[in-house]
Amino acid sequence: MHRNPRFSPAGKAPERSPVQVDHRRTHPTRTSVSALSSRKDNGASRVHAEAQSVASSASHVASAPSAPAPAPAPGPYPPSSSSPPPAPTRYQSQSGGLSRDDFFKFVQFFRQASPYIEGHRGRTFVIVLPGTVTSDPKVMRSVMSDIALLHGLGVQVVIIPGTGVQIDEALIEKNMKPMYIHGYRITSRETMKVVIEAAGNVRTACEQYLSKGPAIPMIRRHTKGDGEIHFQPALRVVSGNYITTKRRGIIDGIDYGCSGEVRFVLKNDIKQQLINNNIVLLSNLGFTAAGEVLNCNSYEIGLHTAVGLQADKLIFMHKDKYLDELPTWLPISSAQDMLLDRLKVPLPSSSPQKATPTERVVAAQRLLATKGRDDIINNLDIWSVSGFPEALSTCVVACQKGVKRAHLLPADMDGSLLLSLYSRDGAGTMISTDFFEDLDGIQLLLAPLENAGVFVKRSRDDLDMMLPEFIVIERECKLLGCALLVPLGTTDDGTTVAEIGAFCIDPSVRGSGRGDSMLDYVEQEARRMGIRRLVLLTTRTADWFEQREFILMGPAADSEFIPSTRRLRIKRVRNSQLFAKDLEAAQPTDASPGKRIGF
Repeated sequence: MHRNPRFSPAGKAPERSPVQVDHRRTHPTRTSVSALSSRKDNGASRVHAEAQSVASSASHVASAPSAPAPAPAPGPYPPSSSSPPPAPTRYQSQSGGLSRDDFFKFVQFFRQASPYIEGHRGRTFVIVLPGTVTSDPKVMRSVMSDIALLHGLGVQVVIIPGTGVQIDEALIEKNMKPMYIHGYRITSRETMKVVIEAAGNVRTACEQYLSKGPAIPMIRRHTKGDGEIHFQPALRVVSGNYITTKRRGIIDGIDYGCSGEVRFVLKNDIKQQLINNNIVLLSNLGFTAAGEVLNCNSYEIGLHTAVGLQADKLIFMHKDKYLDELPTWLPISSAQDMLLDRLKVPLPSSSPQKATPTERVVAAQRLLATKGRDDIINNLDIWSVSGFPEALSTCVVACQKGVKRAHLLPADMDGSLLLSLYSRDGAGTMISTDFFEDLDGIQLLLAPLENAGVFVKRSRDDLDMMLPEFIVIERECKLLGCALLVPLGTTDDGTTVAEIGAFCIDPSVRGSGRGDSMLDYVEQEARRMGIRRLVLLTTRTADWFEQREFILMGPAADSEFIPSTRRLRIKRVRNSQLFAKDLEAAQPTDASPGKRIGF
């Protein structure tokens, strides 16, 4: 869901609000309009799901123990404890089961995630794990557990683990100095031996994590029949010589040795493995036509793999604090501007190339004069030299070359992969191509309801003026829904009011939960704007909104629950009825509504 990006200030992406420590998004607390006399607090629900907690929770919900666990045997307790610890209950075990108090959160998570589970099934995701991630065992256990869950939910996964940190550490242990020029490693033949060893170790570690199956008691509890159970690896992981490379060669007099550049990936072979329900694991090793093994950049492999497979998503896990500060959603035009602006910024002190700000500006102007904008942006060498985060520049290039979505996810945030894919607001930053012209799509969506008399007909000029107030939901450049959120001012009793209008979901996706998702977003946005009452005028769609706690307040033209300036513009001949819903005030700790769009 997003507001029309055409109207973002100066063409930039929406500002990101301060992020809570646990990165959870807040859902609006809903109260009925009967609260005009007395408010009824239905409570705000927070959903934070992680792969392991979901798996363990599911087992305990499905099959609770038949009797409470026995109370602990009498005896002395630790000095710090004045009473014995409570015994596990029927709904909570010492093995980390789901407590009864969390049942609601558990159910709400699945209800919220259901459209995303269906939407991602059969999709192809390329996930790049740089060396800073693969060198951290705790983070790897969490990330690989989430990747295993993605595979179980029907996602076709390609994993590309990096080994940069491991290679540097191994070289230092051998009293060899890691060498980089312009952001690329100088790979001697001695260094190549270390590279091959590091790639093998990381590949084995990934296979180890993905081979872990569920607990035997869980399998026995949920497996019918008396036959013998054979426990095989949970997932099948395949790897091979899928990357065809060439030597980077000698550039500006510098011999990069066994460092390689990707020529192409064997996309058809990889696709066949994905069709066979295998996870494909691609290392940083590439192979030449002469049978030589070369050390390649994992980001470059991820780019070529995602573009070659026409992947639905390219995902980079990272530990970069700079990337943590990016907005939740970054349109590609804004990301491109960030790249070009980087050419005018001095290089960091750690960069292998030094240049003054003036020299950088002159160089940037010379590049722009001799090369087109796209030629500069698509040249990863430029961004490697500039010190710009490789993950971000690679995402921009991938989107320009046809990848639908690119994500930058914080690896240190447990469950960020699941939150990004299976919650509405997600986690990290998503980069996507700019949206199609919304006006045509909105007109096409509203036309059948306008012709049926459900909506008031609006001219194209009227819609063009209202575009900044439109919220739309889309998937793969197809408009699936839209809604207007128009502030009306305050009523005589001082209540701030906003009107929902043109609320419409494409008939092909009705019943999929998208209407609820959009309404939930609208409510959050209204609370953020300081709105305390949402109203809508309708003649035909009352039932749907009544089921979502909107209350009939009578004829709109005579209602005191909207400002008088709005009442004067109501056509009495339509006899529109007013429905209203009060909202709780936003709290300072609430996260702002996300800018997540589609899947």
